[in-house]
Amino acid sequence: MTLVDGHETRELTSAAFEAVKNGEISVQTPRNALSRGQAKVYAVDAENSDSTSVTIPVGGEYSLISNLTVLFDTSGDIVQYSETLVSENEVGNFNITSYTDGVLVNSEDTDLPFMTDAELRQQANNGADSSDPMAAMGVGSTAACVAAVLGVSGATGYLIVSACTGACSTPGVGTAVCVACIGAYATVGSASVTAVASCFG
Repeated sequence: MTLVDGHETRELTSAAFEAVKNGEISVQTPRNALSRGQAKVYAVDAENSDSTSVTIPVGGEYSLISNLTVLFDTSGDIVQYSETLVSENEVGNFNITSYTDGVLVNSEDTDLPFMTDAELRQQANNGADSSDPMAAMGVGSTAACVAAVLGVSGATGYLIVSACTGACSTPGVGTAVCVACIGAYATVGSASVTAVASCFG
């Protein structure tokens, strides 16, 4: 998985926004919450499938890791898209709602106490530590694996797993969609792509 910049980035980001505008991509969030200037484009090499993902952060009322990710094939056609909206629910926990191709696939209370974007950034920069709330909660092996491979905190690993479980465990979808989902939240070097995807196995 390699970060792409320049002309291809602008072209694919424009294609994603055009697909939202014309209704080819159906999003739940208001269009003005999509942060075009912060979009990231990755070349994804997985399972002999070359594709490109465009990840567009979702702002507004949603948490830092909320995004729209669009997967394009080599012809520039949309293969799949997913929207992940992370918010604080009425009991003060992170709630993750995921849509694939515009269809609700998951809405879950993570039982993880909500943190501000600043707190999430600080944890992501610090990596896991003994005061990590997920360490105290005995986070599942998948989240622990993702946190270890990416070098992020257990809380961040848990949110990534919660947000990407659908993309990473759906039969027939393939590793490209899983990697694109994970890449939306953390920089995944090509050496760790297989390791991260295998955490979901």
